[in-house]
Amino acid sequence: MKLALYHPWIYVTGGIERTLLNIASRSRHEWTIYTHHYDSASTFPGLRDVDITVLEPQVSVRRSLPALAQAAYRIGRTQLPLRDEQALLVSSEGLGDFVMARNDVPTVCYCHTPLKILHDPVTRQALRTRSVRKYAALLALAPGFSAVDKRMWRRYRHILANSEETAHRIEKAGLSDDEVEVLHPGVDLEQFTLHPKLPRERFFLVAGRIMWEKRIELAIQALRAAREAGTDVSMVIAGGVDSKSRPYLETLRQHAAGLPVEFLIHPSDEELASLYARCLAVVFTAPNEDWGIVPLEAMASGSAVLAVDAGGPRESVIHNVTGWLLPPTPWAFAEQMRLVAADGPSGRLISRRATRRRAQQFAAESFVSRLDDVMDEVVTHGSVTRPIQPITQLPTAVPPLATDVPEETGS
Repeated sequence: MKLALYHPWIYVTGGIERTLLNIASRSRHEWTIYTHHYDSASTFPGLRDVDITVLEPQVSVRRSLPALAQAAYRIGRTQLPLRDEQALLVSSEGLGDFVMARNDVPTVCYCHTPLKILHDPVTRQALRTRSVRKYAALLALAPGFSAVDKRMWRRYRHILANSEETAHRIEKAGLSDDEVEVLHPGVDLEQFTLHPKLPRERFFLVAGRIMWEKRIELAIQALRAAREAGTDVSMVIAGGVDSKSRPYLETLRQHAAGLPVEFLIHPSDEELASLYARCLAVVFTAPNEDWGIVPLEAMASGSAVLAVDAGGPRESVIHNVTGWLLPPTPWAFAEQMRLVAADGPSGRLISRRATRRRAQQFAAESFVSRLDDVMDEVVTHGSVTRPIQPITQLPTAVPPLATDVPEETGS
């Protein structure tokens, strides 16, 4: 079956782009990806093997309010040049929904998040702190944007959300009257794998896109506090940086002055996998992440995760079993870093097997298989008739799921 996928822009190495690659490379269907902006040099190399059509006119990737308004206008006026695709999947992160204005093919929404500056209170408050003027402009534009967005959402045949957190935002925003199915994006368990005999090194890893929304300065502040308390550890910050985030990178470098912090910009997947496997633990400081692929990649590699107790990590990280969910303060993170450093490679705090087994519950193959089934049903029946099984309770322990975890000692 031939299917179409729309995402407004593909130009970074983030969780959404990783998800698009998993869909295109693992699906039993044939996909064409349509986008208004594609930069093959700055995103995952594997996407070069995917059938990608760049639409004209292209849209800016800037996140200023005028640029977002112009992007929404151009997306809304786009008629996708579909050939023989039988259905469409809209990869929705706030603006992608507007492509529904002129396209009436059977469509499924995969929502990474409704527009965060509008529907996530944490992001909205951060914008207010950074710029009162931009916040005031947002309040002025919000009613009109929301009214149009709700009309676009009514055209979807089925709605998938990447997390319970995102499903809650959809419900609170009143975007859909239908039940939302939660389908967590998966992790590549072959690319990010367990190396039980590889020794841990005395550094903490911050991985993922380097952008202000990830609040990476919290990790640096925690490292400073930990070292001032006598904990001899360092930090590696590894991730992609697009042009609009370069000023933020320079701010982080200033925050890190005098500390043993290494910045690794645009690491390859091989470099990232090695860092996951060798670090003491991964520090994930996003204030209210929609889902978060980094904790999954870390756990697949046998690494514990220190994450803010909010958003998507509440659904992936099991506190005191595969990592720790912490208050968003430097002192809380510094204290947990101290405990992890004191534990070293012994594994008394967190077992590598436990983190790996948890990641195996979110395999990329399972994610893509369910998505394929949904698209099949939309094409065949016009809707998804299978009962939705929502997550009602998060586990407090990791069941023994996998058989591919090698024996290990001391962790």
